[in-house]
Amino acid sequence: MRAGFPSWDKDELPPPPAFQWRHWTMLIGPGLLMVGANIGGGEWLFGPLVTAQYGGRVMWLANLSILMQVFYNLSVMRYTLYCGEPIFVGFFRTPPGVRFWTVFYVLGDLGGVWPYLSSNAAVPLAAVILGRLPTGDDDALVRALSYAIFLSAFVPLIFGGKIYNALERVMVTKLVLVLGYLGFVVLVFVSAGTWWEILSGLFRVGSLPEGDFSWATLAAFAAVAGAGGLTNSAFSNYARDKGWGMGPKVGAIPSAIGGRTIRLSHTGKVFEPAGENLTRWRGWLRHIRRDQLLLWAPGCVLGMALPAMFSYEFIRGVSDVSGHAVAALSAEAIAARHGRIFWFLTLLCGFLIMAPTQVSQLDNICRRWTDVLWTGWGRLRRLEGHKVKYVYYTILALYGAWGLVALRLTPSPLVLAIASGVMMNFALGFSALHTLYVNLRLLPGPLRPGWWMRAGLVACALFYLGISSIAFRQQWPNLKAWLAS
Repeated sequence: MRAGFPSWDKDELPPPPAFQWRHWTMLIGPGLLMVGANIGGGEWLFGPLVTAQYGGRVMWLANLSILMQVFYNLSVMRYTLYCGEPIFVGFFRTPPGVRFWTVFYVLGDLGGVWPYLSSNAAVPLAAVILGRLPTGDDDALVRALSYAIFLSAFVPLIFGGKIYNALERVMVTKLVLVLGYLGFVVLVFVSAGTWWEILSGLFRVGSLPEGDFSWATLAAFAAVAGAGGLTNSAFSNYARDKGWGMGPKVGAIPSAIGGRTIRLSHTGKVFEPAGENLTRWRGWLRHIRRDQLLLWAPGCVLGMALPAMFSYEFIRGVSDVSGHAVAALSAEAIAARHGRIFWFLTLLCGFLIMAPTQVSQLDNICRRWTDVLWTGWGRLRRLEGHKVKYVYYTILALYGAWGLVALRLTPSPLVLAIASGVMMNFALGFSALHTLYVNLRLLPGPLRPGWWMRAGLVACALFYLGISSIAFRQQWPNLKAWLAS
């Protein structure tokens, strides 16, 4: 028993897949799903805010952010390969105990609980209806559409057997459509100078905008590169539900419709780190490295670079972007050069970037807390494995009610996105150190990460805590004045 959670059961580690390039579909897993989810509102919103204003010189922040997250993602999946539990459950198995970590991570989740993606996805939809960019006079329409988008995000989570399966289909479809359109525009309409500006900026480490600039905006830009915040912890959940490592021995969360035969164990199952199990373990580590280094990291860099090229080419030098205009500004700019058809196609692209990501955001939050309750709450441990869906959908319903209230209270979507990004950085930084502690404390010696992985997690924590601390210090006078008013 650790921190009030039940002890693990024992079992054998399943063999890893024998990877061959001709069977490339074997690579489809959490990395590809999360690339689809991670090309979201941040990349589309912060293109006009960052690269269009500052140029490609700050793209290295995105590149470095994604690299730091690779260390994090590999580490949270390492824990799941060993015991079949998500890393979030591992957090709660450590001192000082369940109550402390409940309060800590509820606060850590504040950056991700605001459904700003729905409010931003409503902007391109409103633009199609109005035939122009919405203004402050169109708030009622934008808000109504944000409610509709938010509620529609619940639909894919109800079907599919495993909830993971439905998410994978949605995100892979989104990935093909979005990268297909952005890739076409960049190849056909973007100049060689823009290509050089953005791609070279990925490696211009340390370069910053000249004059006054907002560290909060840069911190949010770093936050949305890749996953960000506690969203990265979902890699461990999806690795389990995909059936990697000890995942098949534990099960998955079933959907409300079509998941009658799928069950989830109340606790993880571990293996003896010796003999054949160690050989299989090394094979699984190679598998998750392929997932991260061949799919997720390159996909996320591409997902940042293409919108950055788009915005730098068509809206370069923009200095005043309102919360409504930012989500659809690129559409207006490309249509002025290349025809009205690109107004509609770019608005559709913006909508497809943001709306499906709201689905994964809903799932991530509900999934984290479902797993903790399912393993840690004694009363729930009396339930049969297929009934975990009742816990998941109860949390989902509560989040749905909160989301509708939050959308009513939401300030400018852009302001909310920046504030959320800064808070997400703090959560990711602290949880990186917690992940390191879990891997060193709960995993047996032969399975613990080496010094490179340990150094990578520490660097991840320092990067995210550092950039958001600078942003917080810069914004403190404004925050102090607001609190005093």
